[in-house]
Amino acid sequence: MPLFEGLGTGGEKTAVVIDLGAAYTKCGFAGETGPRCIIPSEIKKPGLAQASKVVQFNINTEELYGYLKEFIHMLYFRHLLVNPRDRRVVIIESILCPSHFRETLTRVFFKHFEVPSVLFAPSHLMSLLTLGINSAVVLDCGYTEALALPIYEGIPILNAWEALPLGGKSIHMELQSRLLEECTVDTGTKTGEGLASVMSSIPEETLEDIKVCTCFVSDLQRGLKIQAAKFNIDGKAERPQQPPDVAYPLDGERILHVSGSIRLDY
Repeated sequence: MPLFEGLGTGGEKTAVVIDLGAAYTKCGFAGETGPRCIIPSEIKKPGLAQASKVVQFNINTEELYGYLKEFIHMLYFRHLLVNPRDRRVVIIESILCPSHFRETLTRVFFKHFEVPSVLFAPSHLMSLLTLGINSAVVLDCGYTEALALPIYEGIPILNAWEALPLGGKSIHMELQSRLLEECTVDTGTKTGEGLASVMSSIPEETLEDIKVCTCFVSDLQRGLKIQAAKFNIDGKAERPQQPPDVAYPLDGERILHVSGSIRLDY
């Protein structure tokens, strides 16, 4: 927050914008070009090795209230560094968000943080505002699902939405399966050992890092050649040469060799 904001003439301060996702949360201030921070939607409890997800729909209300209270407190006082009572709040939400989650989140903001106001805005509509257009079909590919919703003249057509349970989580599961089946790892004593013999599963944050650092989406021309080779009806199309394998450090002693075919498919 700039220093002059705290020394101003008392005018209303810009609103806090929070996009609470299943995997990551983006938060910042209205009017800025991007979020101030993007962090995992999870909190760490004392005595538990694994972090707890904040966005959960199958737990009781009081437990959810505790998770949200601790997470929102971290957003305000560790990342945004502002007083919750001074700023209005805009929550970017999915149209499929359950009512009890929305009500619990509202109770956290009003009862615990005493914010002036809370506005819930549909994520599909908000994405159009950044483009300056009023009508489009918006596809939101999230962590747990992909949701398509048409927007006409700034109004979401709610009875025309379509969704599939395919998103970042599905990519991670498929990526983990292929890594365990096809890739090898070098340890301190052996080389070329199958990854499945070293570990039975790969942590979520490691899968995310492998996906971001080593995998890529091919360009259009190469993609068309790959598609033609995949549906090679006449037997003439050839698949382009796959990218080289890369070495990914799992830790201080183990090196994972990610094959080129896996890198290109994601």
